Amino acid sequence: MLRSLPVLMYHYISRVHDSIAVHPDQFEDHCRGMAAEGWRGVSLAEAEAFLAEGTPLPDRSVLITFDDGFLDNYVHALPILEKYGHCGTVFATAGKLETAAGLRPTLADVWSGRIPAEGLPRVDAPFVKHRLGFDERHDLFLNWDEARHAESTGTLAVAAHSMWHRSVFTSASYEGFYAPQRRGRTFDRVEGDVPWGLPRFKVGPALRERAFLPSAELLHAIRETVPQDKDGAYAFFSDTAATERLMHTVEAFGADGLGRFETDAERTERMYREMRDCKQLLENELGHPVTTFCWPWGAFCDEALAIGRELGFRVFLTTLMGSNPPSAPLAVNRFKAKAKPWSWLRLRLHVYSRPLLANLYARMRL
Repeated sequence: MLRSLPVLMYHYISRVHDSIAVHPDQFEDHCRGMAAEGWRGVSLAEAEAFLAEGTPLPDRSVLITFDDGFLDNYVHALPILEKYGHCGTVFATAGKLETAAGLRPTLADVWSGRIPAEGLPRVDAPFVKHRLGFDERHDLFLNWDEARHAESTGTLAVAAHSMWHRSVFTSASYEGFYAPQRRGRTFDRVEGDVPWGLPRFKVGPALRERAFLPSAELLHAIRETVPQDKDGAYAFFSDTAATERLMHTVEAFGADGLGRFETDAERTERMYREMRDCKQLLENELGHPVTTFCWPWGAFCDEALAIGRELGFRVFLTTLMGSNPPSAPLAVNRFKAKAKPWSWLRLRLHVYSRPLLANLYARMRL
């Protein structure tokens, strides 16, 4: 029987050129290879039972996961998983799932001839040109009807990846200012009030760090200096003299006047709210308990873990590499599935299903 459960970590299954994207054809190669050699993508329920309770799984079991809840997981990954008899799990950023009703077409509709490939949703083109001239990232996410439908197939489960997947400011050190410009990342939002012109303070994962809170006086001064509509802010930062005026305004506060760190109580409440709201929304929309949580960026602290357990989560996934023996649910290891051939993945599945090899391999960071 299985001694260590390999856990694959995907994000985009799309044609986007991105370090965390795997082309649908490459993903099909992975799924085809696994099926041909006896590997089976297990359901989240089976994985939870193995990880939390030690319930045995057959050899060559693997948990296939997708972070964030992008629509391409539904459009591309779901039909491919179904085709080869695998199950998978989407860890959804609950607040990002779309509210529009109805099911959008998938690869299955293309395969059947019901629609041309051009009729699929815009999952391979996440950048949208803003009228001011720069690109903005506008990823599409599953909607709730699609999430429920994916679960109804028995192929794709939906679990928790926080409410908003946000960062927090972590110090009074900053470089530059928030201004309208190209957005290259999906999850680049910071918890709290971030007006145009605010200093770009250092940031870190919201479920690991203590937040630095800009002062009310600084926020007021920023709003008095910088227009808060996007067009006005863009014009402001195109004016060198205006930008220098903003720099002098911020420098006048000094390091001590820029803000403060949140208290222990504020930090606890913020983390509790982020995890509680995610759990409640998922359970209300999906109609069943959600007991597995995947940490955004794989980052957490002891307090966040304690909060998660208090809320009823029992399995927690990281982005660290290593073995996953039975009855070890509090820090489940995963390895990134890369846009590489099945032969690359085959080796790693064999390694991560063997505890000693998995831990050695992880230390080598291969």
